[in-house]
Amino acid sequence: MTCRGENTYHGMASTMTTSMVMNDGTPVMQLYFYLDECYMQLKCLEKERKTAEVVLNKSFPGRRTAAVTNTNLPRTPPNPTRVDHLIVNQMREQGRVASLLDRMESLQNKPLHINIHTALNRHHMAISITQARRKEEIANISKHRRQRANITEDRDTLLLGIALKDLAATTRKLRTALWGGLQMTLPKPVKRPDQDVDREATVHTLIINSP
Repeated sequence: MTCRGENTYHGMASTMTTSMVMNDGTPVMQLYFYLDECYMQLKCLEKERKTAEVVLNKSFPGRRTAAVTNTNLPRTPPNPTRVDHLIVNQMREQGRVASLLDRMESLQNKPLHINIHTALNRHHMAISITQARRKEEIANISKHRRQRANITEDRDTLLLGIALKDLAATTRKLRTALWGGLQMTLPKPVKRPDQDVDREATVHTLIINSP
């Protein structure tokens, strides 16, 4: 469940860097750190979603379903920042993953594990919170210019950084959920019934315990 640019060393280094940023970094440093992490996780999610689509098309030839497009994407504000672009791209990818998970349920004629839907919903909530924090930051910019509001500005940056931290974490969990859904959907080789139960239990454990 890793993609290019993400490996075991990256995970260890990321943990160490996170500790350093949280202990010594300013709110701005924390924001940029988690923003980069969000972009990395989003890139991996997009790559793994495309791979899952290819695998399903090969495993179930002739059983394709129409993709669902999200027409309610927010418009980026004038002079958009990387955060603004991230929110729109995350919403777009969220819709594509949700559509793919619906297709998986259709192919196997039964609902996916509840933890997969929970991961999808938490990811959507994290995007919404990030969007709300960004709107608050924009709304307060004019106030910051009219008065000395360094403390308020730092607070806005800190809250946005926290939202980005959660968004990165939920994006990673959604990647695990997508992998689990794919494993549950792919045709099973002939085997004992108890092996099928073990497979679903393994997927359940991975989704729960993913970092």
